[in-house]
Amino acid sequence: MGNTLLFGNGINRLSTNAISWNDLLDKIKGTSIFSSGELPNTMVYERIFMEKHTSAKREKVDELEIKEVIAKELQLQESNEILETLATLEIENYLTTNYDYAFEKALGLTPKKLSTEDIYSLRRKRKYDSIEGTKFLWNIHGEIGQPKSIMLGLDHYCGSVSKIDSYVKGTYKHKIDGEECNVDPMLKKLENSSFCFTSWVDLFFSTNVHIIGFSLDYTEIDIWWLLNKRARFSSNGLVNNKIYFYTNEIPTEKAGLLKSFNVEVVTLNLSNNDYKKMYSSAINKMNINLKDSMAA
Repeated sequence: MGNTLLFGNGINRLSTNAISWNDLLDKIKGTSIFSSGELPNTMVYERIFMEKHTSAKREKVDELEIKEVIAKELQLQESNEILETLATLEIENYLTTNYDYAFEKALGLTPKKLSTEDIYSLRRKRKYDSIEGTKFLWNIHGEIGQPKSIMLGLDHYCGSVSKIDSYVKGTYKHKIDGEECNVDPMLKKLENSSFCFTSWVDLFFSTNVHIIGFSLDYTEIDIWWLLNKRARFSSNGLVNNKIYFYTNEIPTEKAGLLKSFNVEVVTLNLSNNDYKKMYSSAINKMNINLKDSMAA
């Protein structure tokens, strides 16, 4: 069974020019500064959009202008030592909720863009070929090269869950070279062990998934929905892959929830706020799990 790595913005924060989410949100607030308080980022974004939005005729234009600001701010996001180490792992598929190309800079390779999606990102994939082999990067929450695809607000998140639900049910349709294509329901794929990998969603059912540098906040409803659906399918004995969540601290109730979703929590030690050392430790533990999966 293969392995997949899902990484989030926690890894980017190690870069010298990292941009915090609070700074990014303040940037798109413009002159309408307000306290975010306990509002999740999805709701902060929706308030920003609604206060900037002027009429139904400008809805898409207003939203694109906001997302273009985000894309511009993240263009200079650099790589770092941890990303470079992750790039050397014996992993073919990398998923990220980040919109930037810091991981691409770590690879030092020019990609072949395989996605034709405009707004959603079920099939948003970039291919990197080298003498060592091939790697794929899936920007599952969109990318700065296609600002419309940047997923931040509640509207976009819920639309994405709808797409994922359609894909899992087998009602998702897309076009290749002008011809309409269908996908089989996930249960049929599991029964036949035949995954088309049209979407990164397949990887959550067919490979061992290692999650690192990602807080898995409850606002990440697309990932939570998928983990829940996988857990529900597990009762029929067809789901055999493993999912590991690497974190330095986690509330008891969240750990219990993940356990009920058949996700293994791997606890990391963080001392003196040395995140680089912590992530290096996570990679060591990940390598052990990678070797165990390849030996199985």
